[in-house]
Amino acid sequence: MLTDKLVVITGVSSGIGKALLLTLQKEGCIIHGIVKSEEKKKSLETELSALLSSDAFSRITIHVCDLRKTSEIEAFAQDMHKLHCSPDILILNAGVGFYGPHEELSAKDIAELTAVNFTAPLLLTNLFLRDLKKNKGHLLFVSSVTATKTNNTHGCAYGATKAGVSNFAKSLFEEVRKYGVRVTVLAPDMTQTDLYRNASFCASKDTDASLVPEDVALYALLALTAREGLNLTEITMQPQRHRLECIKK
Repeated sequence: MLTDKLVVITGVSSGIGKALLLTLQKEGCIIHGIVKSEEKKKSLETELSALLSSDAFSRITIHVCDLRKTSEIEAFAQDMHKLHCSPDILILNAGVGFYGPHEELSAKDIAELTAVNFTAPLLLTNLFLRDLKKNKGHLLFVSSVTATKTNNTHGCAYGATKAGVSNFAKSLFEEVRKYGVRVTVLAPDMTQTDLYRNASFCASKDTDASLVPEDVALYALLALTAREGLNLTEITMQPQRHRLECIKK
């Protein structure tokens, strides 16, 4: 069903993004993944070349694009169009988290939260929406369970960026559904990734108290392979139990 579909995924160097990449390459997709730096690109390519067959690896292209910079996002889209690469699926996964009392966040932290979590998904959607309309494609936004909460203590700025992108995605579906474009929001709870590297806490290592990236990729695949005419607008994923772990610094 997804064989030879061209997929663009942001934030594929680790966590949910890497799980999405590996899941969709098994489905026969042609994948263009975005990472932040040349160092991350080289590391990921080395890992993938060792893990996958040469044929599977040849269907994956890793691009360097700093999603904090509008000019690099625009250049990436221009390069894709020059190569006549028209996405069937656009997955906006990349995210960053800064946590703590709001007055303790720096201006740089807040600017990065806004740029990566909110502005970049809106801009990439803008730059590729004509392709998705032409291809009757699928937009998938990796948001967060915090988007629907109003008690994101020590994470109110992060929650606000996720609420913004979730609301954008739901409104966008109403705008593009008549063109055959599907739009899905994935809203995972705490997942075992490095999203919490800037926090004093992280997700529990127990899988009944946290998600793993493969859980999110599984539900992404469910949305992407739903029958024609069915749109899974929002999927929320939560572990059975709620427990955090402190990070010793």
